[in-house]
Amino acid sequence: MIFFLKKIKTLFEILFLKKFLNRPDFSEKKIFIQAKIIENSNSKKKKINDFSDVEFSAFSQFGEDGIISWLTGQIPNIKRTFLEIGTEDYWESNTRYLLKSQSWKGFIIEGSKDHVNEIKKQKIYWQNELTALNEFVNLENINQIINDKIRQTELGLLSIDIDGNDYWILQEINLECDLIVAEYNPIFGDIHKITIPYHKNFSRSKEHFSNLYFGCSINALIDLMKKKNYLFIGTNTQGMNAFFINKKKYDFVKEKISNIIIFPPKTREGRNFDGNLNFNNLKKNLNMIKDLEVYDIDKKINLKLSEYKDLYSEKWNNYFT
Repeated sequence: MIFFLKKIKTLFEILFLKKFLNRPDFSEKKIFIQAKIIENSNSKKKKINDFSDVEFSAFSQFGEDGIISWLTGQIPNIKRTFLEIGTEDYWESNTRYLLKSQSWKGFIIEGSKDHVNEIKKQKIYWQNELTALNEFVNLENINQIINDKIRQTELGLLSIDIDGNDYWILQEINLECDLIVAEYNPIFGDIHKITIPYHKNFSRSKEHFSNLYFGCSINALIDLMKKKNYLFIGTNTQGMNAFFINKKKYDFVKEKISNIIIFPPKTREGRNFDGNLNFNNLKKNLNMIKDLEVYDIDKKINLKLSEYKDLYSEKWNNYFT
């Protein structure tokens, strides 16, 4: 009877976690072991064509785990501390594998109190040197949070994915990092340097029903990072996360990456007014947000997306067709 009840309890927990909490149904140990095998194979690659050669996903959304693992292995004496801003409940993130694989010290900043509570209930939290902070970051508080609660001036890795004011927060952050991973919004194209105007309490889901209005373009990100002395070294093949290396550390990778590529975006995450995915590519979805304003970094003015003759290069246009 006890055995039977335990089986029912286990089945209930699996269904509850997967269906109601929307948590991935996986064995973390199995995933970790499989990723470790790929990581060991990648570590032998002294030169790659582009990041597609080393991508793999254990806990990252796409191939970021493999890219981060390979890059951190190229920098001698890298500071083994990371900060990730925007993680939800941390089951899907850019640093979870790094934490488990290389035993880094980590800091998380997450705007949802419920998500932070979920993080602190996980084994990974007490098994590792991980600190989760419940803060909704903005220009007024980001450096204060870093100074008062993180108290680090140098990091091995900074990852930011807040689906909103990413450009403005990155511009404001006062940290010295070896590597930076930042999400950009591919619907803004690969020609212009544009970002959403700064709104202190920006919420992607509330700003527009399509869920497509957020962040900045890839060229805005590259331009900003260059001004902060970080060099662009490529994107993931999904076309939504960009990787940068501190100019001081560039010599460690400059001969090891043959092609610095901005991959055209594959994601089809646009939503209809009813909240359901429409499965259109970004160029088709652009029409839904064409009358919304972006800030043009070169012109220093707000413009509607419809005022740009084209947002996409010939390479991207060919990809969409």
